Amino acid sequence: MNTVTLKDIADQLGLSVTTVSRALSGNGRVKKETTDKVVELAEKSNYMVNSLARSLRLSDTRSIGIVVPDISNNFFSNVIKGAQEVCHERGYMLMVCNSDENAHYEEEALKTLLEKQVSGLIVASVGSCPKIFSRYPKNRLPVVYIDNVPTGAENYDLVSIDNYTAALEFTRSVISRGYREIGMIAGPRKQSSGLMRYKGFVQALMDEGVELVPEWIVESEFSLESGYENMKKILSGGKMPRAMLFANNKLAYGAVKAILEAGLRIPEDMAVVSFDAFDHTGLVTPQIVSLNQPAEEIGRRACERIVEKLSGSDHQQVKHVFLKPFYTNGNSW
Repeated sequence: MNTVTLKDIADQLGLSVTTVSRALSGNGRVKKETTDKVVELAEKSNYMVNSLARSLRLSDTRSIGIVVPDISNNFFSNVIKGAQEVCHERGYMLMVCNSDENAHYEEEALKTLLEKQVSGLIVASVGSCPKIFSRYPKNRLPVVYIDNVPTGAENYDLVSIDNYTAALEFTRSVISRGYREIGMIAGPRKQSSGLMRYKGFVQALMDEGVELVPEWIVESEFSLESGYENMKKILSGGKMPRAMLFANNKLAYGAVKAILEAGLRIPEDMAVVSFDAFDHTGLVTPQIVSLNQPAEEIGRRACERIVEKLSGSDHQQVKHVFLKPFYTNGNSW
């Protein structure tokens, strides 16, 4: 495919190259109607993609972008820390974007990082379609997914845990302690991590002959507010579960607040276990039993994978890396 230039766009629209350049960069006074026409033609003609590809052929920009849904979550901040360590070691700059669990913000962040001509991307997606990368050669723009894998991203690199098996075994460990009345506040099923943890939980109940009570199983956003509100709904029903499993730490913290406000004791009245509720200080009460993703290692491995592909030291086109989660015990069951 021939490279599209500013002059090509200018000629097609009957504009000057200077006007086209100002319209695309946002610098200078250009009528909105003209800007819209220039941007539309640039996107149709693949101008920005070719511009980035040409730059990457000439040199590695020595920058890696990472997009996470919640930078305030300890899991994602530790992922960033792991990636940052590799960047420091290898001479790269890490550019961090927070999507705030919003697919539109995520798309904007990805477009911004692409325009900044990052050398590679680490993406903890809340549902972005990977077609945004489809026109970039993967050996020139490595993309590594972590945590959630959108539909259609199977041919991209991945660093994660096996969420299905982790939830299956975690739920079995709850059952093995004698609990038979178990509920779950699961993550959004549109995200692979939420869906697989939900499926693993349900399969464990079926395998062990434990009754599945629909009123005790709630799909939720990964947030404190969602954990709090959904736990209140479960508590306002008739019979309550004796144990609850939460799909992430924010859900657990919100739910624990609701449980304690209801005057219930943990674990005497209700046991609580969660993914990624790892308290490094040991000061949080109750100490929640947690199955944790190795967040820093996920960040390191994802960043190392990008550097490998940029340097040409690993010619394997697609690599899916599944790391082992680890338990931290507590007094919540």
